[in-house]
Formats: sequence, structure tokens, C-alpha cells
Amino acid sequence: MKSIPTKGVYTLLLDIREDMCVEVGSLGNICLSKGLYGYVGSAKGFGGIKARIKHHLAKDKKRLWWHIDYLTSRREVIVKYVAYAETLAIDEEYVARGFSRSSCWSIAVPKFGSTDKKSSSHLFKCVCNIDSCMEDLRNIFISLGLEPHIMGAGGL
Repeated sequence: MKSIPTKGVYTLLLDIREDMCVEVGSLGNICLSKGLYGYVGSAKGFGGIKARIKHHLAKDKKRLWWHIDYLTSRREVIVKYVAYAETLAIDEEYVARGFSRSSCWSIAVPKFGSTDKKSSSHLFKCVCNIDSCMEDLRNIFISLGLEPHIMGAGGL
């Protein structure tokens, strides 16, 4: 994780291994079907991307702070890949908008991770094959002038 920049945007690629329902803070009970999901976030404050990703990868969280914590703390959910880019100018809302416009990603839960944002959601389900979804993810970052870096979560 030493090469990961301090501040920027990221997308967690989550493998939800079985259908599940979970209570998620202000969103209430949500149900997700088995599959690949992308969660869009940013880390521009203290600790930056490294600290945020480390938090997301930990299963044992002392406090469920963000909506995504309710998923990443579950045994059914595995973070498979992390995509990130260094930026101070581009906010996660722009990345989420790219996912919203994509034919390979659909909104999984409205307002997930974005109750304080204008974005429709920050959680999207891959509705194409994994290669197409990964290529689309790269293209979303590139279209925003970002240089995407994608790594397997096991290597972090």
C-alpha cells in the first residue's frame, strides 16, 4: 500500500457471494443479490486513500461509520479489487455519475453512500461480464482525466 497516493477517489469492487439482506443505518433494510458490485468513494482528509482502504478491508470494525461498513463487515462480502486515482479536483460524485450512465453498471441501492450528496447512489451492480465492467470502470476514470490504478485487494 506504500505506492497508493494520499488523496483521491477510489472504487471498491465487492464480490457478494450470496443473496443477503442487511440493516444499513438511515437506509433501513436493504437486500442485495449475489454478484459483483462497485462502491465509489473519496478520501481527501486525514489518512487519505491508504487509511480508508485499510478501514474497508477490515472485517472487525469497532463502529459502523459509513453505509459501506455495513457490507464490508459481513462474511458474505469480499473486497476483490480496489481502483483508485490521485486527485484533489475530482469528487466521487463525478465518478458515481459515470457509473450511473454506464450500460454495464446499475444502481444497486438508491442513495447508498450518498445521502449527503447529489449523487443518485455510490453503490452499483455489475450487469455485464466482469471484463466489460472492469473496462468500463477504467473508462469512467479516464473520461474524468484520472489515471486509474486497479489492484487485487489481496495484494494490499
